[in-house]
Amino acid sequence: MLSDIETLRFSYEIHLLKAIGARIGYVPLRDFTESKQLLDARRWDLMGDAVCITKDLLPEIHGVYQSCLDLIGGGLTGDLFVQQSSVYNAGVFAHDRKFDILVHSALLNDFSHDELRFVFGHELGHVLFQHTHLPVHDILMNSKDLDQESACLLLRWSRASEVSADRLGMLCCGQLGAAATALFRTASGLASIDENRVLRAFRCQYDELSSCMKTAEDAPFWIRTHPMLPIRFKALELAALDIIALGRGTGGFSVKGFQAVDQQISLLMETLDFRPAPR
Repeated sequence: MLSDIETLRFSYEIHLLKAIGARIGYVPLRDFTESKQLLDARRWDLMGDAVCITKDLLPEIHGVYQSCLDLIGGGLTGDLFVQQSSVYNAGVFAHDRKFDILVHSALLNDFSHDELRFVFGHELGHVLFQHTHLPVHDILMNSKDLDQESACLLLRWSRASEVSADRLGMLCCGQLGAAATALFRTASGLASIDENRVLRAFRCQYDELSSCMKTAEDAPFWIRTHPMLPIRFKALELAALDIIALGRGTGGFSVKGFQAVDQQISLLMETLDFRPAPR
């Protein structure tokens, strides 16, 4: 199944990696030794300031996490940590196939198991697709001679990588509704909103955004490291049936058909990426 999962990687992300290499002369990946040292250092921080979630401590949560890890496979190995915070957020630290995921306690308190599957799958997607090997934030902060076009390419890749990771989240939770409410709650901080209302709200917001895109001359979309929320939702909605079929293993997943959907989403992202930069 791992080869099928690799098919879920957003093709626009691959296209942008090639463009980065052509523009800069190489793809600025993090040094392998430095990557290991950073993971080791961050693990020490987690061991001192967070709590490792084990099967004995939180059996249900650990079971949800393990189910995602088992589904994705790929030889990934790592632990799940929790830290006290009222903010809905999660992150991953990775080196090669090893990683540690940190989630805030608010997620465990308020998210359903299916919503947590989306969150865990999203973070595991970053590991499987090795997104942490290209530290966009660090490059933008520390590279003094990086020109604007190169910076834009890195940001565009960062946005595309989030679409790839969202697809792994969808694969793990197996339903558009849970994926949408997880995105909604993370962005809004609101819990207990009916799933159907969330879906309707995202669809309306996407339609309004599409209308604005047709009339606005300048918009600072290029400065974002994550796609705009309605775009993330639309990218998931367009790919949902294929991803769910793949996860359930019941047939119905067509590589050719998925590539057509992928192309549609790529065109959508390019429409935003090529908006004029702010003057």
